[in-house]
Amino acid sequence: MQRRYTQFAWGVLAYNILVILWGAYVRASGSGAGCGQHWPLCNGQIIPRAEQVQTLVEFSHRITSGIAALLTVALLVWARRIFPPGHLARRGATLTLIFIVIESLLGAGLVLFQLVNNNTSVARAVASGIHLVNTLLLVGTITLTAWWAGGGQNIRLRGQGAASWMLAIGVLAVLALGATGAITALGDTLFPSASLSAGIAQDLDPTAHFLVRLRFWHPALAIVSGIYLLVIGQILSRQRPNDGTRLGATLLLLLFLAQLGIGAINLAMLAPIPLQIIHLLMADVVWVALVLLSAATLSADAPGTDPQPAFATAD
Repeated sequence: MQRRYTQFAWGVLAYNILVILWGAYVRASGSGAGCGQHWPLCNGQIIPRAEQVQTLVEFSHRITSGIAALLTVALLVWARRIFPPGHLARRGATLTLIFIVIESLLGAGLVLFQLVNNNTSVARAVASGIHLVNTLLLVGTITLTAWWAGGGQNIRLRGQGAASWMLAIGVLAVLALGATGAITALGDTLFPSASLSAGIAQDLDPTAHFLVRLRFWHPALAIVSGIYLLVIGQILSRQRPNDGTRLGATLLLLLFLAQLGIGAINLAMLAPIPLQIIHLLMADVVWVALVLLSAATLSADAPGTDPQPAFATAD
């Protein structure tokens, strides 16, 4: 039963990533207002007449998001049935439900406050960044739920030496990278460039819209974050030579290099929608790899500490 639950949890993770990618298409295709200023109804109807493609795109996203919420509820209910009180899988499933509720409210806020389509306000930029950060936290909690359900040990921060703060900085850097990526994608959608040189000129123009001028910071942060993650991955694999840490560090290295390459191609090709979606997919996969690396590293016993139980048992 526990094995089936673990497989289900990984399946919920995969499904949620697909929903996230479809949400990116909704934004990139300008379909965010496909249901008008209505939520949870679509154009004031439970099942709308799809007279426009944008309505079909937005409504299908709402349906898939609703299914994701139901899967999350099932994840928690099933965890409470097969795991004892205090088990980390139950806690992970609870956090997952909390984050998907927040995700739904953020999505509803974008629609109700009309922060969609051609809206170029600061509020939309801030909301997009917060939305992406919450999305990453949602993906992270599902990942940890599957990890703990499969026998992953309790994560400990105390007594871990430099490993804990190195990983904490890495996690914060990737969250910041995700937020700036969401804002950059928004700028690319609302202010497309005719060529790479024209786009760079726009980025450096002090009179350009703030969404255009902010586009510079995402690739810059990506390069700095990438170097940092690659360095700490190698340090941690030497400090904690267990299979999980070594595998996680290697996986993170390969994925982030691939992500940087895709990001460069995306920039050179002026961010076409298919590449934007692939770029976001790789960002999610890199985040999952970082979460698993952190879990494998911080669940291992730090040098000079007593062994810890695999799971927390207290409520």
